[in-house]
Amino acid sequence: MVIKKKRDAFSEVEEAPRGNPLNDAVFSVSEFIEILNVGLKKEARITGEVSQVQKAASGHVYFTIKDGKEDATMNCVAWKFNYLQCGIDMQVGMELILTGNPQIYAPTGRFSFVASAIEFKGEGALKKAYDELKKKLAIEGVFAPERKRALPELARKIGVITSKDGAVIHDFINNLGKFGYEVNLVDSRVEGQQAVAPLIEAIQTFKTKDIEVLVIIRGGGSLESLQAFNNEALIREIVSFPVPVIAGIGHDQDVPLAALAADFMTSTPTAAAHLINRSWEDAFAKVRQFASIMNRIEDRMRRVRMDLDIALKSVIDHTADSISRIKERLENAERVMKVNDPTRQLKLGYSIVRGRGKVIKSVKGLDTGDELEIQFSDGAVESNITSIN
Repeated sequence: MVIKKKRDAFSEVEEAPRGNPLNDAVFSVSEFIEILNVGLKKEARITGEVSQVQKAASGHVYFTIKDGKEDATMNCVAWKFNYLQCGIDMQVGMELILTGNPQIYAPTGRFSFVASAIEFKGEGALKKAYDELKKKLAIEGVFAPERKRALPELARKIGVITSKDGAVIHDFINNLGKFGYEVNLVDSRVEGQQAVAPLIEAIQTFKTKDIEVLVIIRGGGSLESLQAFNNEALIREIVSFPVPVIAGIGHDQDVPLAALAADFMTSTPTAAAHLINRSWEDAFAKVRQFASIMNRIEDRMRRVRMDLDIALKSVIDHTADSISRIKERLENAERVMKVNDPTRQLKLGYSIVRGRGKVIKSVKGLDTGDELEIQFSDGAVESNITSIN
């Protein structure tokens, strides 16, 4: 609280006209340094040539950069975490661009520039670093096709890392199909070397979330603007991520190493969206194909049923005709049988004579004494031949 009041007092003194202090506050050395550090805590980017390097056992790196055109030097420090993330093995003579803020170290009063991001200066140095890292990772098999994982079929839970501002995220979302996706966005800087830390933090955030595929996207750019995607620490985070990773990173001539290391690489955010859509589109195409086959089968069954109905009707009609003709024939046969029925003749007064086991039609062959059977309509009598006339 005292320090805050003194900071305010210091501000008033700073703004007051010369020779007319508003108060007579007195600061301790530590208080004054703290106030100075608050005022100095503004991010800046500086460039220079490394003239001295000291790599401490703690992992922190203390170095000096100098201005090539002017006689000026600056003490700098990169804390272990930031230095490891930059992916640069700092050596004397390197021309670098540093991002960070100045700070006074109270115990020694030493003024230093605290670098939060370090990058090579110039396309030549960037290209050389790119080629060296690409060769190293290729030997390890980081880019090997057999290491890449297939996208899950019908994925719905999508994690996206990109800047929430700009057209990139809108292009991606607008090109996703209407398949019920759940899109979880983590906003991150994606431009330049300063994007390394937020990109790694975003990837680590998604390790705790329930997603089926991770998409890292941004628009195109120069080798310098894509530096973060040629960073070894970032690449290893992508390789070790638990679910497949799609890199939709626009590129000019040299493909970003992060894209080469990802399970799938597309040149644009739109292409990344189409890649995710593919399994859903294939599934719906198969459903439509199956529905078409079922419709054809149904049409065929309908035609078969119609043909069967026609055939059955024809059989029934033919059978009815046959039955009718058979009935007519039976009726004719019945009439013939009735006409030719011997009993009918017997009823008219005729009789049937049988002898020797057969019907006797003539007296020829009969002898006196032969036994005969005479059949009448209502019975039969037996007799013997007594005489033949």
